[in-house]
Amino acid sequence: MGRRGFQSSLYSLEEAGGGITPEEACYRYPWPRSPVRRRLHFHHHHEPLARSLRSWIEGQRPDLIHVQNWGVFRSTVFPVLAEAPCPVVMTVHDFTLLDPNPWGLDRSGLSGPLRSWLDRRSLATARRAVFSAVDRFLCPSAALRDQIPFPEGRARLLRLPIEPADAPPFPSGAIRLLFAGTLYQSKGVDLLIRALALGPGDIRLEIAGQGDQRRALEELAAELGIADRVGFLGQLDAEGMDGAYRRASLVVLPSRVAENSPLVLLEAGARGRPSLASDTGGPPELLEPPERGWCFRSEDPADLARILEQAAASPAELARRGSAMRDWVQRNCDPVAHWDAVEAVYQEITA
Repeated sequence: MGRRGFQSSLYSLEEAGGGITPEEACYRYPWPRSPVRRRLHFHHHHEPLARSLRSWIEGQRPDLIHVQNWGVFRSTVFPVLAEAPCPVVMTVHDFTLLDPNPWGLDRSGLSGPLRSWLDRRSLATARRAVFSAVDRFLCPSAALRDQIPFPEGRARLLRLPIEPADAPPFPSGAIRLLFAGTLYQSKGVDLLIRALALGPGDIRLEIAGQGDQRRALEELAAELGIADRVGFLGQLDAEGMDGAYRRASLVVLPSRVAENSPLVLLEAGARGRPSLASDTGGPPELLEPPERGWCFRSEDPADLARILEQAAASPAELARRGSAMRDWVQRNCDPVAHWDAVEAVYQEITA
């Protein structure tokens, strides 16, 4: 947007780095040891953050504020934004305004019902705050736009911008799978490893990313006797990810929770690689089986194994769906068209 003549400042909870904007501000949360106190801060009011954000807005005097999600501190951030003397746009990146427990945290045991009730209450409070503060919601998937009960007329579909990439030749030989993302329970990588053990013995899997489940996933692969077919790549930079996409025949996203518009599916598609994802959230509309990929029943490793076997048996179909996905990404995720649309929203609500 800077190249289009906009002056931007950035306010975040983490140091952004890299000189994204000339002016950057960061609120450093002190992380108290008490989980009760953290929950109060995350889901209710946290005055130090409110003061910091209010001061930043007063100092910058923006014509418009564009929010990228804010999954925590919503009951603090959005009441402050509602006071701001300018319009607010929000790009919505996930289903956390719909799901009271979007990270799949354990709600079993004697305290489970209470924690579930608190989740629902926190969601209702956060949703009211967000809906009161935001003038336009930009949704990268129709599923997100249609399923979250946004105020009428405020939500619009706007696909994510994906940089063009060349389509390398499809790898020959046995099918190679790629998972890329955080290694958390919600991502379902354990389901993928179990499906791999059930399917053809020549399929190999590369896993790019880090998270608290890595050791458990390595142990699961060893326990199932397929450790030699599973490679853990760790966190990759852009060049490393490009190489991983090029080696892959099929990208797999086995998430337990609803995904919005996963970049890994779109970036793979830009390189002519098809994907297989669970049938929740936005991926079904991106892949539109059997047009551009496959979907399996969420949390069903047997169904995932069945589709892996089906895909492995037809290299020509892998290539066909990958080519169709590349065409779709080029038509729907053009970066210039995306930023044209963002600029049009800015002009509309500041007119």
